[in-house]
Amino acid sequence: MTGWRERLKVLRERVLGGMRTSATREAPMTPVKDRKDDSAAAGTEGARAPEPPHQQAAPLPLAAPSPVRPARLAPATARTETKAPKTARLSPTSRASRSPAKVEKPAPPRALRPVAINLGIDFGTSFTKVCYRDVGTEESGVVSAGAAEALVPSVVVISQTGRLYLGDAARSVRSPVHIPYLKMRLAGVPIGDLLPEVKGVDPNAPESVKALSSWFLASVIARSQSWIAGNQADRLKGRSAVWSANVGVPVEHYDSIVLKTFQEVLGVAWLWVRGGAIPATLREALAAYAATLPRLDAEVSDFHAVPEIAAAVQSFVMSREALEGIYVYFDIGGGTVDGVAFNYINRKGERRINFYSGKVASLGLAAIAAAIGGADGPIDATSFERLMTSCGPEKGSDATLKVRRLVAEVIMTAKFKDGRDWQVDAIQNRDYERKFIGQLAPSRMKPLIAFLGGGGSRSSWYTEAISSTYKAFQHDRAGIPPYKLLQVPVPKDFSMDGAVSSDFNRFAIGYGLSFPFGEGPEIGLPSEFSIAEKPEPRKLRGVVDYADSKDAFD
Repeated sequence: MTGWRERLKVLRERVLGGMRTSATREAPMTPVKDRKDDSAAAGTEGARAPEPPHQQAAPLPLAAPSPVRPARLAPATARTETKAPKTARLSPTSRASRSPAKVEKPAPPRALRPVAINLGIDFGTSFTKVCYRDVGTEESGVVSAGAAEALVPSVVVISQTGRLYLGDAARSVRSPVHIPYLKMRLAGVPIGDLLPEVKGVDPNAPESVKALSSWFLASVIARSQSWIAGNQADRLKGRSAVWSANVGVPVEHYDSIVLKTFQEVLGVAWLWVRGGAIPATLREALAAYAATLPRLDAEVSDFHAVPEIAAAVQSFVMSREALEGIYVYFDIGGGTVDGVAFNYINRKGERRINFYSGKVASLGLAAIAAAIGGADGPIDATSFERLMTSCGPEKGSDATLKVRRLVAEVIMTAKFKDGRDWQVDAIQNRDYERKFIGQLAPSRMKPLIAFLGGGGSRSSWYTEAISSTYKAFQHDRAGIPPYKLLQVPVPKDFSMDGAVSSDFNRFAIGYGLSFPFGEGPEIGLPSEFSIAEKPEPRKLRGVVDYADSKDAFD
């Protein structure tokens, strides 16, 4: 029977053998000196006397040297390290060292909300006025597109090197060549003398006039956009502007082949602005115009031509006080007077303007002043009044006669096309009925309302010349009621903050043009209406007309 010493020896060998194997794999080797000490201790312990049975387990701790304990605690340490990243107490540095940082993709930029801004450009003979309209809020205002105010001289200045300038930005240019009255030159009715050549280019040639007109309009648009961005920043804050524009054309020119020329010039100017490439010199403008022209058919230009007077009466026809009927409008500008007569129709909110006649003549403030030998260049109503008072009666009467002829032609042409008796028929009130027999007194007639607009509308000389046409040309015998001259009412949605002058008449056309193309009333042009047939005479019962019976007695 095996003794307890031998069993202890076997157990010891098993324990020490397993420890050595584990120490070899997981822990540093035990030094040789330590192994000798263990053998010596074992030999000494083997010579001891037998101990009671309950103390037999006492030698087991000797079989657990210090290098083995860390190996037993290793799994616990590993479990602690795997759970550590889940705690919120770890510092950012510890997180970065234990797990790779997540790279977040930048958020895509938010799309800006669009805001539609339409520019109304009153391309005047002497001055150009610009108004804007916020289509979303339905608000309009004046654009101070000039160097100092809201009036931009309709002049292009060419330096001796061929560089182009707006009229109010060329004060320091030496020996410049001024190109005034661009609009009339574009319409084929130039005002003034021929212009000298510049760097071998003739500015009087049609190609030069078109290129210069496109350059002028493109520069005005760019200047207007810049002004709105700086002075109406709240409208554009966090939003993307969507631009469009309208420009006014006289009704006479709108209803002719000249319209195609205007549309061509407008399209080229718009593409220059949209591409951010406005030429700098006259030669560059000519080359750019020829290069841009073929693109007009393929690219959409949101720049439209609109009849000026249709825009001028926009505030009137859109008001609730506007009655259906015949009206006349005279736009008195610096270079021309534009007169039209139209029939305003409103069928349950569907508005329409039928232009019966339109006439443009070089009878504006500056044109008449230059003709009588007065000031040469832009002139206001006050200076014009002084000039007409000081000039001789012959010069003044000649200018008055020309204005009267224009007024008479506009009114009588519309009268022939309308066909009604304006003195008897209620031409401006459908509810009016004649309730008596005999000739109607002028005081009982509904007057023919004539609106006056433009910078010269405040001139008493023009007011007298227009109103005196009624008696001078005996319109009372032509079935025409007395005139009543009025100013266009100021709309409630229009702001004059950008203008030095508070005279709405100067901006009435620009305001109407600020409405997006197609939002105004339908338009009928003079060429669409012919002279009305005379009504058949009334036949009385029992009375034989002589024209029908004279052959029976021959």
